Amino acid sequence: MRRFVYLFLSVAILCRLPAQIPPCGIVMIHPEGEKTDERFVPASPERVKVALLKALPAFAAEVTEGKGTQVEAEVYFDAPIRESIDQAERDAGIHDKCDKLPEGKFTIDISEANQGGVVGSQLHIEFGRHPSFCGAHRGNLARPLADETVCLLNLISTNDPSANPRGLALDNPGAPRAVVLPDATPLKVLLRDYLFSGNLKKHSVGKIIQFEVAEDLVVSGTTLVRRGALATGHFTDVTKAKGYGRNGKVTFVFDKVTAVDGQDIPITDEEQKLKGGRTDETVAVALMFPALGGLVTGVNVFVPAGTAYEVSTSGQHTVQSGR
Repeated sequence: MRRFVYLFLSVAILCRLPAQIPPCGIVMIHPEGEKTDERFVPASPERVKVALLKALPAFAAEVTEGKGTQVEAEVYFDAPIRESIDQAERDAGIHDKCDKLPEGKFTIDISEANQGGVVGSQLHIEFGRHPSFCGAHRGNLARPLADETVCLLNLISTNDPSANPRGLALDNPGAPRAVVLPDATPLKVLLRDYLFSGNLKKHSVGKIIQFEVAEDLVVSGTTLVRRGALATGHFTDVTKAKGYGRNGKVTFVFDKVTAVDGQDIPITDEEQKLKGGRTDETVAVALMFPALGGLVTGVNVFVPAGTAYEVSTSGQHTVQSGR
């Protein structure tokens, strides 16, 4: 019924991605895509699976079964997250109204492999596409999912910042010494896991959001914040998409990052105000048809894993290096 209302009103609801769009998060569907993708990846099966699970939400795919390094996932026609992703893709100029994520099923196997003396994994992805309204579209998601997985493998570090907030260990940390970290030193951080306003509730306000540092922060030749170090922020407002075309909204701020000596350094940037649609013009259109307007739900916010943000340290701090 909701799809009918959208067609009836002929309303195009757009969605934009926040901050800097990373190399990951944009699904490039090729018209004659193969049903299977098989490739060697120079990473352990465990690492590949972690990246794969972070990649699947960008395809509106939900895991239906997962045993070890074998995963099955389904791209559903009516998945709440699907509409937000399709709109984000169109807004980025990637797909038109009929060139969008096809529905179907992923069957994935990740096994240990060795190629030219390099130990890694063999990633095998099959995608069975279901018939859809846009029957002329013959795109396949096997290769795009493999590309997205490899992209996140290269982007997200091997460190688990919740367990090791100082980040990746340095090969040559150098002799311990105190170094001043100036105020407003720029720093790039990456979103660890995707955000979707449709999954968030009002009590999510105050909830911590995890990021990781994208690159070593070096001052006077000394690394003061390592790649993979924990950075955090928190939600200040969350609103789901509602009837009459009211879009979902998410607002958050940045809080702190962990330096090499374990101390928390405050970080700051402008408050991130993310909205599921460019405008609320759908509200006006829906009000023209009050009997149907309540069925026209706005667009929720979707932010893919790996999205990068440029932040700055706040205040001057002395950091003990070589730790």
